[in-house]
Amino acid sequence: MIWIDLTLYYLLPLFTVVTLWLGLTFGLIWLNRRGQRVAGWAVFLSVPLFIVAHSELLVTRHDLSALGAYRAFTAGLVVWAWHELAFYSGLLAGPRRKPCPPNVRGVQRFFYALGTHFYHQLAFLFEMGLLIWLLQDASHWLGPLTFGLSWAMQQSAKLNVLYGVRALQVDLFPAHLAFLASYWRPGPPSAFFRPSVSVVTLLAIMLWFSIVAHLGDPAAIRLALLASLFTLGALEHWLLLLPAPAPAPAPATD
Repeated sequence: MIWIDLTLYYLLPLFTVVTLWLGLTFGLIWLNRRGQRVAGWAVFLSVPLFIVAHSELLVTRHDLSALGAYRAFTAGLVVWAWHELAFYSGLLAGPRRKPCPPNVRGVQRFFYALGTHFYHQLAFLFEMGLLIWLLQDASHWLGPLTFGLSWAMQQSAKLNVLYGVRALQVDLFPAHLAFLASYWRPGPPSAFFRPSVSVVTLLAIMLWFSIVAHLGDPAAIRLALLASLFTLGALEHWLLLLPAPAPAPAPATD
């Protein structure tokens, strides 16, 4: 019985979230490395999937079963992934599309960086408002929470790399967004890192511990899915502490 509960309420939700998150993340990276034109077409061609995800959120808004939880979570994650694809394709980036001036600091640097993401942020606010309106009578909010929390944890990670972290993966940017690397600052973590990573980590721990009080209830599945999402978000933050990779040595010359 213990192994059944462990599998159903802990391992299976965690495996599902990790699989979906990795699949969508690597899919986004692969598409954007094909170039801006390919990524732009991917945004257009995936609109039907985007619409189906919204339909799933509507259909499952009163479904409190375990299957309903997985469907709503997946739909929320697909909506988030579509917005990410639209951003990294350049269609929903921002009006500022040039490198950060080297002498800019503080608040001005923050607003310059915001200019590179401005349309993306507006799209999030519109999407969140739309989901709240569509699902105002919902019996659970797993789908919108999945979308909103995915956005919130990513914004936290972006703020950390803006203020300073050791590990910067600037090579992941597609060529048409390479200028974004100039807004990231390598260095020791800023004062923002400790509270941000603490909040995400503590929420993950609290959600994992809360599952035991709901064993046998599909609510435990919803909690486990959110706990898994927070766990990945916390891991993403902690990985920012890793030392920056050493630059490749220059080829020897005669």
